[in-house]
Amino acid sequence: MLVALDLTPRQAARVLYQAVRDRTKLELEPRPEAARTLLWGTLVGNRPEVLQVDLHDQEHEQPLAGLIGAMCDVRMCVAGQLYLFSTFVLEVSDGTVPHRLTLAAPETIQVANRRRHARLSPLEAVPVRLGVGGTMKPVLAELANIGPRGLGCRIGAGEDAGLFYIGDPVAVEFALPWSSEVFALSAVICNKGPSSEPAHVLVGLEFSAEDAAARAALERLRTALLSETARLCEAGGES
Repeated sequence: MLVALDLTPRQAARVLYQAVRDRTKLELEPRPEAARTLLWGTLVGNRPEVLQVDLHDQEHEQPLAGLIGAMCDVRMCVAGQLYLFSTFVLEVSDGTVPHRLTLAAPETIQVANRRRHARLSPLEAVPVRLGVGGTMKPVLAELANIGPRGLGCRIGAGEDAGLFYIGDPVAVEFALPWSSEVFALSAVICNKGPSSEPAHVLVGLEFSAEDAAARAALERLRTALLSETARLCEAGGES
C-alpha cells in the first residue's frame, strides 16, 4: 500500500459512498497464500460493515471459495485520487454473473498525499542488495516501500542489523516488479527502528546523487514510480 494519510471515519464514509455511486473499479491483491494474481472488480454496494464487489473476470485460477477469510490489499481511484485500504473476504458467490465478493468494511482508508512525495509499497516480495561499510558480501533485505527520495527495507534483526548506522553511506541494488531495469543507486541511512515483524529491523535510506550517472539513474527510477502511480489511477477510472 502507498505511504498516505489516514482519513477520518466521516471522510472514509464519503469516499465509499462516492465510489459506489461512480461504480469505481478496484484492484484487489489477495495475500500470496490465497491467490497468485490480482483481481479486478467494481464496487457496487456499501452496507453497514460490508462492501460488495462484482468481479470482472469470469475465469479464475483457483476456486473463489478459497478466498474466504483471505486478507486483501485494495487500491481504487475516486475523482482522480488514489485510495488504499486492507480488508478480508467474508463471502464469495461464484454461481452468479458476475461473480461477487463480500468484503469487510475497512477500519481505515488512506489517501495518497500528492502534495508530498508518495511512496509505493510492493505487493510482492522485492529483494534489495545493500552494500554497507567494509563488508565484502552484500546484505540481503526486502523492500518495504519506495518513493522518489528514498526507500525503506526490512533486514534480519541478527548480526546484519548491527552493520547499519544512521548517516553511513549504502550501495543499493534492486528491480521493481513493473520495471525491467535493475537500479543501482547510492543512499545514506536516515533512520533505523523496529519493524512490525519482531524478526526484522526497518531501515530507511535516502537516495544521493553525486555524479551525472547517479542522477540519471535516480531520474529513471522516479519516472518508473510516477508511471506506476499514474497507471493505478487510470485503471481505477476505467468503467
